[in-house]
Amino acid sequence: MKKKLILSKTSTIGYLLILIGLLFVSIPLTRRSINDYKAFKADQEFLEKEKQRPADQINEENENAEKYNEIVRNSDLSVIDPFTADEYQTNYVDFKNTDTPFAYLLIPKLDKNLPIYLDASNHHLAIGVAQVDGTSIPIGGKNTRSVIAGHRGYWGDTIFLYLDQLEAGDYVYVQRADRTMRYVVFDKEVIGPYDWNKLKPREDEDMLTLLTCSPFLPPRPNRLLVNCIRDEETKEIAEEFTLPAKELPISQNENEKIDQTVSTTRIITLILAIIAIILFILILIRFINRIRNTISYKKH
Repeated sequence: MKKKLILSKTSTIGYLLILIGLLFVSIPLTRRSINDYKAFKADQEFLEKEKQRPADQINEENENAEKYNEIVRNSDLSVIDPFTADEYQTNYVDFKNTDTPFAYLLIPKLDKNLPIYLDASNHHLAIGVAQVDGTSIPIGGKNTRSVIAGHRGYWGDTIFLYLDQLEAGDYVYVQRADRTMRYVVFDKEVIGPYDWNKLKPREDEDMLTLLTCSPFLPPRPNRLLVNCIRDEETKEIAEEFTLPAKELPISQNENEKIDQTVSTTRIITLILAIIAIILFILILIRFINRIRNTISYKKH
């Protein structure tokens, strides 16, 4: 009986491969589940810190952002694709620390609360979403267009994985300090990675553009743009709104609901993470027991 329980080189390698495989599955799935539930808390902590910031500090930051946006409006700053560029010179000289969130992006339909960083560097895109250098900083205002880039999904977080699910009329919010700016999805388009002339501000519009790779499944050579128009400023998430001169298929009662694909995938991810963890523990226990039996067998 003991001979059946002892480990051979082949069975040892088999156990190790299975355990490593389960780790590769369970770690990202578990991190995604944890991050989903931590995101709301992180957003609330950010807003609490924002409330404690001195008014003159926020005003100075706003002035620096206005100055940056004015440069974007009046010059031909080159915009570099954040998903292909490794290193490039940025223009954030007036901002002391771009490694802390500048604002938070809320997408109710996708149930996402994401920190917005200035400068879409590899580091920032690994921990949240980021404003693309050469486009407006997201503080609102006419003739501005802030492009917020995010991965289709990264280690442990879905980020913009389901951005395709957004449709005309869906809400998007930018939270910062004591302000909540509300935007409504207006249209979507797919562009090439170097068609940056299509990211210029539109006259008299206050725009927010969400950018990610396209299509949904790799390879993803193109870029998906979800263009949003500023609706109004509010401290509360309103249940309805009007957008003059814009013909949008708006369902007033439906556009705050979480998309079914997103909620179903989140449940499946959690279930798979739990199953992978349980399997890992059971196989690890069995492996340890067989190691013990092998040692005991060799002693006799």
